[in-house]
Amino acid sequence: MKIRKTRNDERETYIYRFSDGTKVELNPGEDGVTEVDIKKLHALDDSEVYYNNKNLRPEKTEEEKAEIEEWKLNFITTFRERHGYEPIEDIVKGAVEERFPKNYNLSLDFDNDGDIDPDKRLIATIKSKDMNEEFEWSEHMEDVLSLLTDKQRLVIKLMYVDGYKQSEIADLMNISSAAVKKHLDKAKETIKNNF
Repeated sequence: MKIRKTRNDERETYIYRFSDGTKVELNPGEDGVTEVDIKKLHALDDSEVYYNNKNLRPEKTEEEKAEIEEWKLNFITTFRERHGYEPIEDIVKGAVEERFPKNYNLSLDFDNDGDIDPDKRLIATIKSKDMNEEFEWSEHMEDVLSLLTDKQRLVIKLMYVDGYKQSEIADLMNISSAAVKKHLDKAKETIKNNF
């Protein structure tokens, strides 16, 4: 789910990151892509960011609030009867959140069938044209990489195969930049000692 807009100084091109870690960079004048296409893709992303942020914590209607309040009173009564004491606030809050989960908005990149949004299908088309052959490690390197943890392998692939920067990898993996460096350093040490 995208919740941050692309910085203004990075809007001359459009970079789309797929869930498998691969990315495609679209440049005006290449493969029939125009500046208008780039602006439209960024506008779609901006809209997605707006609605994702807006819907992270949607406001409940008065009817929903009344239903939740009634359910909460019944939960407290039932809890008191079963256990002989009042539930603490955290237990009540947790039970309410479990019974009435927040309505998070799904990413606009995918429709209900899991297909890419029609407005972004151009990216998938270009990706399939440009990236027909996948990068392959040598057999010996595969053996060495098998000694790494999943996160270490992912950091190595994202940095050295896909060309991401350390800060971008941190964002993709939802970890700190320091954690990326730690995984990278340990992976390099393992590769160095076993290659």
